[in-house]
Amino acid sequence: MKLSSSLKVAAAGAVVAALAFAPIANAAVLKAAGATSVSGIIDACKAEYQTATGDSYDYPGGGSGAGKTAIQNKTVDFAYSDSVHATPVANEIHIPTVIWPVGVLTNLNTTKPLNLSRETIAGIFAGKITRWNDAAIVADNNKTITTPILKKDSQGVVVKDKNGTPVVLRINTTNIARTMPNQPITVIYRADNSGTTNNLTRALNKVVPSVWTKSPADAFTAAFPGDITADPVHFRSASGSAGVAQLAKKTKYSITYAEISFASAYGLQLTNVINAAGNSITPNSDSALAMAAQATVNADGTVTFDYNTADKSAYPFTATTYALALTNYGDAAKAASVKKAISFLGFNCPGLHPALGFAVTTHSSAFGIKLDTQLAKLGA
Repeated sequence: MKLSSSLKVAAAGAVVAALAFAPIANAAVLKAAGATSVSGIIDACKAEYQTATGDSYDYPGGGSGAGKTAIQNKTVDFAYSDSVHATPVANEIHIPTVIWPVGVLTNLNTTKPLNLSRETIAGIFAGKITRWNDAAIVADNNKTITTPILKKDSQGVVVKDKNGTPVVLRINTTNIARTMPNQPITVIYRADNSGTTNNLTRALNKVVPSVWTKSPADAFTAAFPGDITADPVHFRSASGSAGVAQLAKKTKYSITYAEISFASAYGLQLTNVINAAGNSITPNSDSALAMAAQATVNADGTVTFDYNTADKSAYPFTATTYALALTNYGDAAKAASVKKAISFLGFNCPGLHPALGFAVTTHSSAFGIKLDTQLAKLGA
């Protein structure tokens, strides 16, 4: 099913919807684990969630792999994963909950963002491009670039068309010139099983299969097109999004990947990515929405992105976080509380905290309809 309805960004609507949850007399305390991509937004809206619902839940994160293991071992009530769970347990379903951009973060001791093509990014993460003054990086940053300028309403909110794609007002043309340092590149990758890794390597495999020859995986070492242990100088690892961001902060001339909020939190620079349309795209909620509007939401709740879409404003490295939950909890009250927790993250938290870069969806949007359809399957 194409995302054919508008995925409207409406923080005010999210606040109103949040108030629609009536707190219950006997508050539920749920257990959850999984993707670190949503740890920040869960922490940010924890108080609002508890005020709106009366419930709370513990979320230590741990990564998508940890979430899958936890739901499999029945140690949590539900989990979050940025990638599909290939071996679901009985009664487990995928609920597409939030959309967000996977940022490419650098430590080049500057506030000026890089412009990198998808091909160049693949070469860097594959270990084919090992120095910052490589000809491909220099070419990406010494050229005429085109950037879509999005139409906004009187309130400064980006206008969407009927398909949920941001409306492009015009295309700006800019000549850029930059001298790149003659320094080696250190790639910081996730050591733990990570849906963020899965999404990045899936996109690279689809857009540059001649460079990224391996199939996507939660483990970067498994998806890496070669023997990563053969180059310990250019590749280092850390666990979790905060872990790779922290290591990148400590490592000058490094590059990593994580949710965009980790850039400002750790003093790193977000990379503008040249998409299939040839435009330089900043990763944010609007460019992720443009990518999501071209995606297909399957009947089982999983999402298939068109990584080679020619949409002018689409950010190519866009991801979905799934809630992994059960259709049979054997407890009506618990099932209702799990529904509220997942619904609040999907429909309310992004609008309450827009700076974190998660796209806000409405119940009437195609993505929102699929979220609600999957939520309705949760029962006692």
